[in-house]
Amino acid sequence: MIDSARMVQMAALGLGGLAALGGVGLIVAALSQITRSIHLRESARVSWILAVVCAPVFGAVAWFAVGSRIDADQG
Repeated sequence: MIDSARMVQMAALGLGGLAALGGVGLIVAALSQITRSIHLRESARVSWILAVVCAPVFGAVAWFAVGSRIDADQG
């Protein structure tokens, strides 16, 4: 029989794995959207890709919060 401490440890490991998988999915989705965005100039696209690569979760969240709504071709 598994004791409660071992069960908590296994649950924490499982939740950590799910969080890591979710983070990787978020980063992949952001990079995919950035590369397919037709409204971005090339320099802006490179900057967003660097932001997601250098600060993965923060860069991806920033892209979904702000970057995908910026019309970079105007102004």
